[in-house]
Amino acid sequence: MDTSGRRGGGSLITAYVADGCPHCSALLEDLERRRVSFVAVNLTREPERIAELAALTWERRLPVLVDHERCSVGFFGQSSSFTELGLAWPPHRGV
Repeated sequence: MDTSGRRGGGSLITAYVADGCPHCSALLEDLERRRVSFVAVNLTREPERIAELAALTWERRLPVLVDHERCSVGFFGQSSSFTELGLAWPPHRGV
């Protein structure tokens, strides 16, 4: 399944996902089935965007769904940790 780029037009929803995450795959399939417009960000393929996600949530789990006002972690109560997916959280940068 292609998890990069834009689905639909005028998307205000971003789905942060990773390869090997069954909950991410289930979320993307559900969004596509319901014809929801979204942008998928695959952190396995674009690890530089993990910092972008870190600015939105302290959770280190996927999938994460972000719209214009909220951030939701998991899909039907299930999620995968960054460690399970082989992803590294960006180091904390003090002010």
